[in-house]
Amino acid sequence: MIHNPTAIGPCVLVLGMFDGVHRGHQELLMQGGERAQKLKVPLVVSTFEPHPMEVLFPDKAPKRLTTLQERAEIMAGYGVDALCVDTFTRSVAGTEPRDFLDSMVRTYRPKCVVCGYNYTFGARGAGKPEDMTAYGLEHGFETLVVPPVEIAGESVSSTRIRRELEAGHIRMASRLLGHAYTLEGVIEDGKHLGRTIGFPTANLHYDPAKVLPAYGVYLAYLTCEGSRARESVVNIGCHPTLPDGTVTVEAHMLQEHADLYGQKAVLTLMDFVRGEKRFDSKEDLVAQIEKDKDYAMAWFEQHSR
Repeated sequence: MIHNPTAIGPCVLVLGMFDGVHRGHQELLMQGGERAQKLKVPLVVSTFEPHPMEVLFPDKAPKRLTTLQERAEIMAGYGVDALCVDTFTRSVAGTEPRDFLDSMVRTYRPKCVVCGYNYTFGARGAGKPEDMTAYGLEHGFETLVVPPVEIAGESVSSTRIRRELEAGHIRMASRLLGHAYTLEGVIEDGKHLGRTIGFPTANLHYDPAKVLPAYGVYLAYLTCEGSRARESVVNIGCHPTLPDGTVTVEAHMLQEHADLYGQKAVLTLMDFVRGEKRFDSKEDLVAQIEKDKDYAMAWFEQHSR
């Protein structure tokens, strides 16, 4: 990962925010990769951090689907040779489109620039793909404008994926992403509510900047560094039956309960079981958790075949 680059050699340059590195983004990377192989130059991605909305309209800024590190790791799987990250500021936001393009050419010397059909650049988003194409003709680089990728009759976008996650539609979100949605963090010592009712859990200190799926129960794999993935039932929410006012992400491992406190972990969310519900008693809650556990055991058995 290269921050605020000043001199990158000839390359195929792919532009965008790439939050989620979803199927639409993957199409940009694959087309860029094909051009890079033909032209025998590196495949380079240029993006901004933080998200422009976080700087210009912080109250309206969307939650993230992926952290910057997650984006880099996913992109590496698509053959990206370098992820270049420019710091986005209000000063950068005021750059005129022509000045943006002049700086781009000085820094990257692109043989080909790849962008999405809805890519904008420069102050007020005034620069459009057709402006990039015209500028490329003047300055000796090809421009590939990639059309939308549609699934189930609608374009794939980060906004659409956030909407699906917030509705608990984890399988559709994964389909649009082209990979499972994950939450990462360190396992921390919680209030041990699960242990008091016979279901000990690992409490994940998740990144609050990321999208949290709809409150409810999910099936997931819990993975810590250097260990195997553990089949788990995950509760995301605020414990309406035993409330303490906080939102937690807690994983109950089906096969064993390992002491993972202090370890960095990844939850790979696979499926939605049910929404969050308040039960009339602790006994009713325990009975439902037993049902959730039985369902999870059957699900993992079926999907491991």
